[in-house]
Amino acid sequence: MLGASIGVQAMKYIGFCLMALAVAGMTPPALACSPMPYPPPPASPAGASAADIAALQQAWSQSHAASRAVEDRAWQLKRQARLFDEAKSIAVVRYDRAGKVSGLPKEFDYMNGSPTAILKPVRWVKGKGSPAELTLGMGNPPPCGQIPAHDAYYGKPGEVFLVYLADDDHVMEGFRLEKIAEPRTLAALTQPQ
Repeated sequence: MLGASIGVQAMKYIGFCLMALAVAGMTPPALACSPMPYPPPPASPAGASAADIAALQQAWSQSHAASRAVEDRAWQLKRQARLFDEAKSIAVVRYDRAGKVSGLPKEFDYMNGSPTAILKPVRWVKGKGSPAELTLGMGNPPPCGQIPAHDAYYGKPGEVFLVYLADDDHVMEGFRLEKIAEPRTLAALTQPQ
């Protein structure tokens, strides 16, 4: 019994050391962009087997993952509702090709040559816009290294996305269609034209 307890403690210590090494090896921006870790599980019951402890820890993690999934969905719905309200227009677009920024004035010369995504509007879901191509560039990336929710920027030729456009026709956000969950947006997407 004492040997099993020492073995469990040793496994926890080794696991903690490995996690500490992994965290120490991360660069600060990656650590800052990581989701908050789950709280530690409660202490294992005295005399529990290693298999029982592993099962308890797995149940603890799964319950927190399910809770986080509910919170994430609520956040996404709220975000998409805000975007629906704020967007001048919403369009289904097809990723046409990659491009490069060019022709910027001297003070923005450092951005010339930066990659862009060229998007072709397929259908206007809300409002009206030009059938001309939309150009989506990254600009200065945020600390996490990519633009949040700009799935369209990272697309491949032929893929289809939903983009929300501001009053000046710049792309506010661009989602893969399967990520759309907001009821008004879904209704607008499914209405015949």
